[in-house]
Amino acid sequence: MRKNTLKEKINQKNRVFGTWIMTNSLDNAEILGHTGVDFIMIDAEHGSMDLESAGKMVSVIRGTRATPLLRAAGNEKSLIKRGLDTGASGIMIPMVNTKEEAEEAVSYCKYPPDGVRGMGAGRAVLFGAAAEDYEDYYARANEELLVILQIEHYSAVDNIEEILSVPDIDIAFIGPYDLSTSMGLQGQLNHPDVLKSYQKVIAACEKYNVTPGIMTWTDGIQQHLDMGFKFLLGGMDGAILYNGVKQLVSEFNSFTK
Repeated sequence: MRKNTLKEKINQKNRVFGTWIMTNSLDNAEILGHTGVDFIMIDAEHGSMDLESAGKMVSVIRGTRATPLLRAAGNEKSLIKRGLDTGASGIMIPMVNTKEEAEEAVSYCKYPPDGVRGMGAGRAVLFGAAAEDYEDYYARANEELLVILQIEHYSAVDNIEEILSVPDIDIAFIGPYDLSTSMGLQGQLNHPDVLKSYQKVIAACEKYNVTPGIMTWTDGIQQHLDMGFKFLLGGMDGAILYNGVKQLVSEFNSFTK
């Protein structure tokens, strides 16, 4: 198993930035991998992403400087197991709201004796084609994989210390849109109460040596870095494509209409 350079950066307290890929385009995955981002999050929760495409994206992204990560559709053993079998270097698990859910999530990510992940022959071990050459993967996966739990509900913030007391959580990732909505403040991402929730999560991360992360946006990056977030994820391939062409169309129309 190759060294997880992204996890190495995070363990060294470096700040990292990545972007989402939500379409099923391998070309988009390759293009994004060459932009200089630290990682690409393949989104298997929302949109039409299937695991066959996700696995191929992992292979494509590995040919660039970016690290491939995957967001599972939910905190379920089968979804997480199959997500990790793509060979992704880490997995994001949505809507983790209690210590018990955090314990389950971590156990699904780890091979025995640390967890309950099955020793299957997925893409991560070349589908079993050369099993003897991939024993290293089984031996090192527990320490090399990034476990990312999403904090996107006010109940998760209320329980954040209990959640982060669970061993082997690498990143607590705030979903600001869902979090604000759960607080009755939909889309008010800088409301004082929402900002207090961010700070509560950051403080708990510092206490339990977990990296704080957040979904960021244009003109929000400096704010989030200044607050103490170290794992920033922003932009989606579809929106980036749309906005880029819209800008060109707008410029064209300004000269022709």
